[in-house]
Amino acid sequence: MNEKELLKEYYHILKLKPDKSRMADQVKTRAAMMMAMRDNGLKVEHIAQVFEVDHTTVVHHNKKHESNLKFWSDYERRYIVAQGLCGSSIKKKAMKWKIKQLQSTISRLSRMKEELEEQ
Repeated sequence: MNEKELLKEYYHILKLKPDKSRMADQVKTRAAMMMAMRDNGLKVEHIAQVFEVDHTTVVHHNKKHESNLKFWSDYERRYIVAQGLCGSSIKKKAMKWKIKQLQSTISRLSRMKEELEEQ
């Protein structure tokens, strides 16, 4: 599941129609998912692209996350839902990327070994 599909599922679970408004429900929903994505290894710039916002918006929500959990009504529930969705989807993607990186490193080291053995 890509990040756009993940967002669609998230809004469906929360029974909300996504929009770009500054209404509290929309801001809480976006902020909670941004932080779940961040906590699951996505880079700020990538999250900003998914939400079609500037990266500073993601940075802002990151700074406010702890106080939002304490003081923003229903934010924690949205964050938990987002974490559940991201945990399974994004971690699989991250593991695939790590495997690809390891395979690349193994190939590079194998070539180096062969070159050293030839010398």
